[in-house]
Amino acid sequence: MSGASTSGTLAPDLISIPQAAERLGLHPDTLYRLARTGQFPPAVQIGAKWLVSVPRLDRFLHGEASP
Repeated sequence: MSGASTSGTLAPDLISIPQAAERLGLHPDTLYRLARTGQFPPAVQIGAKWLVSVPRLDRFLHGEASP
């Protein structure tokens, strides 16, 4: 099964901005600002919520272009 589960957890390849910020050692507000301005391409906005694609985050961190 893909997508959100009945327990409310996200798909394994999607994490929240605060979770991504923790992985990167940044403040969540910094990532929200970068996402809103298009400077953090691993983040995608779904409705009012921002999510981060883990595969895209890995590519971003390794300097690879995101599709």
